[in-house]
Amino acid sequence: MYLSVWIYISPVWSIWVIGVRFIYRLVLPLHGEIDFVYDVARLDEKLLLAELRNLGLRVRAVNIEEVVAPDGLGEVGVIRVAARSRVIPTAFTYESRGGVAINSATSLVLSHDKYLTYLSLLKAGVPTPATYLVFGGEAAVAVAEKLNYPVIVKPTDGSWGRFVNLVKSAEDLRSLVLQKWGMDSHMHLFLVQEYVEKPGRDIRVTVVGDRAVAAIYRISQGDWRTNTARGGRAEPVRIDPELEDVAVRASRAVGTLYSGVDVVESERGYMVLEVNGIPEFKNVQRVTGVNVAGEIAKLVAEVARR
Repeated sequence: MYLSVWIYISPVWSIWVIGVRFIYRLVLPLHGEIDFVYDVARLDEKLLLAELRNLGLRVRAVNIEEVVAPDGLGEVGVIRVAARSRVIPTAFTYESRGGVAINSATSLVLSHDKYLTYLSLLKAGVPTPATYLVFGGEAAVAVAEKLNYPVIVKPTDGSWGRFVNLVKSAEDLRSLVLQKWGMDSHMHLFLVQEYVEKPGRDIRVTVVGDRAVAAIYRISQGDWRTNTARGGRAEPVRIDPELEDVAVRASRAVGTLYSGVDVVESERGYMVLEVNGIPEFKNVQRVTGVNVAGEIAKLVAEVARR
C-alpha cells in the first residue's frame, strides 16, 4: 500500500520542486548570482548552501580567504563568516558598491557588540537585564554594588560563553579586572550585567523575517552557563506568542533579517540576553526537526528579488 502511495506522490513532489525552482529562477534576477561567503564550512553553512541551491538559485561559494576585496565580491552576499573580525568589513564592502549584505552591515555591527545590542534593545523597549559598560576596576565595583552581587562580567564581543564570568564579591571582581588588564586591549572594556535567576536553562530562538521559526532550551550540565558549545543539553521549545513577540522585536531592534535570539525566563517574564547576527542553527534544526536552513534560504531569495 505504502509503495503504491509513494509511486503516486513521488511524481507530484518532483513536479512541485521543479516548479518552485523555476519560479525562483524567473523572478530573481536583477542581482543575478548570490555570493555565499564563508571561511569555515561548518554544518550550518553546508545546510544553508544546499537549501539555496535546492531553490534553484545561482549561488557562488566564496571562501573569504581566497578573494581580494572589493573586486572579488559580487552584488548580493550571504555573510556566513565565522571569524568575527572579517564579518563587518565584508558586509560593508557589498553595501558600499550598491549591493546587499545578508545580514546588513549595520545590523552586524550592532549584534556583534553586546553593549550596542543592549542599547538597541533598551531603545526598542525589549526587556533585557540591566547592563553597564565599564573601563576600570573601581567603576566595575561601583556598578556591581548598585546591581547587587552576584553579577555577570563579560566582554563586549565574544561567543560560546568565552570570558564570561559570574562574580560574587568585590574582591573577586577586582582580581578579575586585573586579569583583564593583562590581556589584549579589547578586553580592557567590559560589561557588568545584572544576574538573572533562571531555571537552569535559557532559550535560543531562531528568528527569520517576522517569525520565530524554531527554538530550543539550552539546559545547563553542571555549569551556570547554558551554551551547547559548553556541553549544555538541547530540547525543543513550544513557542508561545509572548516568546515570539519578544524574540522578533529583539531581532528588529538590531535590524537583522534573521538571527538567533538568546532569551532567559525570569520572574519578570522573558528577557533577551543577546542577538546573534550570524547564528549557528544546526542544533535547533536537529532538535526541533524544523528546516531552519530552508526558511533562511527562502528569505534570502525574497531579499535578492527586491
